[in-house]
Order: sequence, then C-alpha cells, then structure tokens
Amino acid sequence: MRALVLTFVRLGPALVYAAGAIFALSIVLLAVYPSSALAWALYLTTLPVLRLPAFMLLDISGVEVWHLFAMLASFAACGVYLALLPKRFPRMRFVHAHIALLVLILANTGANSPEASGLGPSLPGNTHWSLPTPTTLLGAALMTLAALACLSSHAEIIRRIRSGRVY
Repeated sequence: MRALVLTFVRLGPALVYAAGAIFALSIVLLAVYPSSALAWALYLTTLPVLRLPAFMLLDISGVEVWHLFAMLASFAACGVYLALLPKRFPRMRFVHAHIALLVLILANTGANSPEASGLGPSLPGNTHWSLPTPTTLLGAALMTLAALACLSSHAEIIRRIRSGRVY
C-alpha cells in the first residue's frame, strides 16, 4: 500500500504537465470547434490552473499551441517514467518535481489579487501581497501532489547521502 501511495505522489508532476497539455489541447479544440461544450469545459477547468505559464510560453516567437502541447505531453510521459522507476534517476525526478511546483506557484501568484485587471502598472504602495494559493480544487490538488513529490525527492536524496552513496 505504501509503494502505491508513493508512486501516486511521484506522479504529481506528471499530472501537472498533463493538465498543461490538456489546456493546450483545449485551445486547439476551441479553435476548431468553438461551440463544443467539451472544449469549453476543458478550457475553463484548466484555465485558472496554468494560464500564466502557458501564455508566457505561447508569447515566445515561433512557439505555437502544438509545440506547447507536444512539450507538455512529453514532460508528462517522462514524469510517468520517472515515477515508475524512482531509484534510477533521483536528480532528474528532483528537477522534474521542482519545475512543476514552481510553474504552479507562478500560475497562482496573482490569482488572489483584488484587482479587476492586471493590464496596467499598479499604483505605488498598492501592491497586494498574498501567498500563491490555488483558486480551484484542481489547482489545490495539483499543488499538493507536486509539493509532496518535491518532499519525496528530498527524502530520497537525504536517504542516499546518509547511506554514503555518492551521486
């Protein structure tokens, strides 16, 4: 039972990247089928979770939605591989989990801001400081899983250092 739970926790970053791939796919589905209820449901479910990082990547010159989808889907596939073989690549699992957590933190940085728009510069001294907590249940679940995956990778590295195995 413990191994199953740890495998599910290690799959957390892969689920973050899979949610990003679903977001990119929903953008394509909305372009092709703008009246599809499924496309709108996928888009509106994943939009609050990974909006900012996905749009930051799409703002890069030459990056299209298909590139974003392929990149995130390949990251998700690599995450599944890393979760199923945790002893093989501990440093890669460490980096993979921490990037997923940082992406979620970036995505939720301004989510709790009371401003109606973030288009213009804020007034001096009017900065709203808050923790980057997710605004949706999906975002909270993904952030929890990614944080637990980071904790798991830290525990594995500490365990290896204590046992005397060198990386």
